[in-house]
Amino acid sequence: MQPSFGEIGVALVWGAVSSIGLVVGAVAGSFFRLSHHAIALAMSLGAGLLLAAASLELAAEAIRIAGPMPAVVSLLLGAAVLSAGNALLAHFGAAHRKRCGECTQQASESQQPGSGMAIALGTALDAVPEALVLGLALRERAFPLELVVAISIGNLPEALSGAAGMRSAGRSYRYILLLWSAVAMGAAVATAAGYVAFGSLGQSWPPHLQAFGAGALLAMTAETMIPEAFHNSPRFSGFLVAIGFCLLLLVETAMHR
Repeated sequence: MQPSFGEIGVALVWGAVSSIGLVVGAVAGSFFRLSHHAIALAMSLGAGLLLAAASLELAAEAIRIAGPMPAVVSLLLGAAVLSAGNALLAHFGAAHRKRCGECTQQASESQQPGSGMAIALGTALDAVPEALVLGLALRERAFPLELVVAISIGNLPEALSGAAGMRSAGRSYRYILLLWSAVAMGAAVATAAGYVAFGSLGQSWPPHLQAFGAGALLAMTAETMIPEAFHNSPRFSGFLVAIGFCLLLLVETAMHR
């Protein structure tokens, strides 16, 4: 059943809500000089939230509906696609796009021409999986508050660290804010697209796409967030990851009582 324009609009609004953290983080990373220590702490919490979303909300549900092996294959395929895209973009200068610049510098345009475009594409690549799975989840009867919480909060430290690193690499405020605003708008549109796509798919597809998104989200978290969170690791950063994980677990428990 194809959704109405009103339903698509609601999905777009929730996509925009989950993307607000990207804009807030980009503004904070551009105009406030936060230390790597502070950014790494925020990144640890965000990583825990997204790891919980991938495992508790997406992978576990996909396994329950589609079965272990089909879900595992889809999850590994999602991780492989994200990792392959990340490896390709790293070759052109996007390897450290989520680094704040204090411990590991992003490539500047003078050091590696074309790195700005690679960073832009990599930033967009990171936002797509979570937006699409949120769009799919919005078609479920129960509102996916857990995913909205995880994505909204998890997006903030990603943009915070990425924007700080872009500023450290000499990119302009205009470039940084336009890039992250475009990614936020693109993520909102991708959420609506995922919502629309659900209606045209057979019943067997959604769990496979959820597992695919879980794999991509796991790979993105491992390759672009955890390095910043644990490089010159602040004390108790692993504990903060666990706090983020448990926070989503508590939200999920409260929603299903």
